[in-house]
Amino acid sequence: MGYAIRTLREEFPELFYRELSFGIYRDDIVFKDPLNNFFGIENYKSIFWALRFHGRIFFKALWVDIISVWQPVESVIMVRWTVHGIARVPWESRGRFDGTSEYKLDKNGKIYEHRVDNIAINSPPKFRVLAVEEMIQSLGCPSTPKPTYFEVSSSPIMNFVPLLGKLTSVGDYLAATPTFAWRSGAKTSKRT
Repeated sequence: MGYAIRTLREEFPELFYRELSFGIYRDDIVFKDPLNNFFGIENYKSIFWALRFHGRIFFKALWVDIISVWQPVESVIMVRWTVHGIARVPWESRGRFDGTSEYKLDKNGKIYEHRVDNIAINSPPKFRVLAVEEMIQSLGCPSTPKPTYFEVSSSPIMNFVPLLGKLTSVGDYLAATPTFAWRSGAKTSKRT
């Protein structure tokens, strides 16, 4: 069991960059998330391959932070994690996914079930980095005029930022791409 915990601590943060060692899992492992169940070690390996593949396509940077690892009972390992990503889009876009992984172990210390749960997309961070304008306001200078150059103008592209944050699969992305191109073209043609 100690070997399984050590392996998870060391390998989980690098799951988007290298293949995990699957020696801590049984061949009949079951993976469960809120929408799916997958059975068998080959399907389990395919999940992580797909995460790495799609991560490289859709993100400039993608990393995992392990928040905590604990054992609520003898045969269960819990991992609280946060995935951070910077999307490959022409504007600045960051995403965050928080969740837990529950690993159930047999009497030999091999993992036979991995359940992902408590997934929160773009949950609020534990601390917030203030913009320069907010820092100035927090210093208690109410007489300081509000600089207008910090305001963001609304543009057609800003209407798609919330949409892109909700894309969950390649199919969603591909479905949204023609819509984005059509709407951008429609806006442009009205101006000319």
